[in-house]
Amino acid sequence: MVQKLKRPETLKFQALEQIRELLVTGQLKPEEVYSANHFAKVLGISRTPAREALLELTSDGYFISLLGRGFQIRQFSEKEVVDFFETRKLIENYVVGNIADLVSDEFIGTLNSILDEMVRQAKADDPARFLDADKKFHMSFINLYSNQQFASIMENIRDLMTLIGKQALIHTGRIYEVIEEHRAIIDAVADNDFPQAVKAMTAHIDSTEHKVLVERIRY
Repeated sequence: MVQKLKRPETLKFQALEQIRELLVTGQLKPEEVYSANHFAKVLGISRTPAREALLELTSDGYFISLLGRGFQIRQFSEKEVVDFFETRKLIENYVVGNIADLVSDEFIGTLNSILDEMVRQAKADDPARFLDADKKFHMSFINLYSNQQFASIMENIRDLMTLIGKQALIHTGRIYEVIEEHRAIIDAVADNDFPQAVKAMTAHIDSTEHKVLVERIRY
């Protein structure tokens, strides 16, 4: 039987991933207005896939479109930030409180490996890779629970939170606090104390929300 050929990744998709990477790693300036032509030149592609990528990222909440001028990184209101964290707590606390029968030694090992990676990136002073590991840590719980709706919501929230939280992480010394808060979550899960794990997760998310809101006012 002849198998259908798989289509290669489109230029639009590749451009979308590259622009998102520039966003997450802080290489784009919030006050700057970017055109499709700018990214076409930077990425070495034509204007059309660059513009299609920007329109999709705008639809996903990363940019706002300034008609006739270009695209600018979206700025989030205090209410939007609070809503993000409320959604995180609803989902993550529920998941952590309901995975007792799913946790294995392998899962605990995975969490500890991710924490080790976070420590390495903190020492290397690499906030972008630290945030990648942080996302992996939180998504490990969501993926273990295997609810695709939760996973879809959290993937979107985590990417947007990276934009919101990057400055707070850098300017407040939050990196090492996050490491210790994650360690507390792991310890509770390893001890099969899931009520304590939920408390540790709540404290972690609340602390992050506070720092993000304080940093948002300052900058």
